[in-house]
Amino acid sequence: MFDLILGFVIHPLTYITPLTEHLHNWVYLILFIWIFLETAFIVFSFLPGQSVLFLTGTIASAANSRLNIFILTITFIIAATSGAIVKYRYGVNIKSKNKIAKRISDSEKMNQTQEVFDENTKKSLIFSRFIPFVGLFIPIVAGTTQMDWHQFNKLNFIGVLLWVGICCFSGYFFGQTPFIKQYFTLIFLLLIIIPAIFQIIWRKLKNRPEEKA
Repeated sequence: MFDLILGFVIHPLTYITPLTEHLHNWVYLILFIWIFLETAFIVFSFLPGQSVLFLTGTIASAANSRLNIFILTITFIIAATSGAIVKYRYGVNIKSKNKIAKRISDSEKMNQTQEVFDENTKKSLIFSRFIPFVGLFIPIVAGTTQMDWHQFNKLNFIGVLLWVGICCFSGYFFGQTPFIKQYFTLIFLLLIIIPAIFQIIWRKLKNRPEEKA
């Protein structure tokens, strides 16, 4: 059992690739649900998003893989777009929600996200998914500020296209290179850990007292 777990950690593609083959087209539904939950609900924010996009893009690049990169891309775009819409609608009605919603709206991360959103609304919506943790709250803030629905949808869709496109096709085009194959586990873990590290650094810089002139 230990050897199985160790093997999965060291060479995840060896185990995940056959699993995707076994699931056939059901794998697209599972991935849709995964990304939808990760982008639609704060409680599922622990699910890795961009690392999964990179992973599946890598699997799709294999010569014998049944995963189609274009179907994957469309699946992820629909899931991430609809997930952000759920958060936007949640933000619109957040004042009428329960105590948990109030805790979210009054949280430090929500306040930090509000600052980012106020500084540059368009850029925050387009690039927020690449900003650790802040991207989780941007659609909610857009809803709480009663941002125009059509403008939100347009900017949100552009942001999703960039996020899915960069992550998926990075895995697809570089996944079969010797370097990625050799260090795939390390890269996969870094895609999960680095956002958290950036969040800690950004938080410290944000809370650092201003130097006196």
